[in-house]
Amino acid sequence: MIKILIDTMPIYDLLTEEIKEGPYFKLAEKIRDKKITGVISGVTLAELIIHLGKDIYRQKLKELVSSNLVIVDVNQGIAIRAGELHMNQKLPLGDALIAATGITENVRHVLTEDGHFDASQNFIKPINLKTALKLAR
Repeated sequence: MIKILIDTMPIYDLLTEEIKEGPYFKLAEKIRDKKITGVISGVTLAELIIHLGKDIYRQKLKELVSSNLVIVDVNQGIAIRAGELHMNQKLPLGDALIAATGITENVRHVLTEDGHFDASQNFIKPINLKTALKLAR
């Protein structure tokens, strides 16, 4: 089983994809079948509320919390590491908190389409969905 940090937008896509055979449905299967341990930051919960909107965020967050994803709260160590990433790699603070979560949890890959994570590739490697699915075989 591979451990992958999952950025906010892939989680948003996973929660909102309506096509049963879509790519994020396949990711959900890999997580459900425990071929991928999906790790997300508590920061992602706050970002999801903004992206999902008032009408559906409560239902979608319930789905997320009851899934096999590992949700990691921000603690002192993650906050310090995020500050260092923000200061040294110029990562926006939200992305720095998410990256620091993965680094602290010893995760080697982050599933993201966000170019900001390229600045953290010496610590955690950005990958796309296709690569994540290949790693889970």
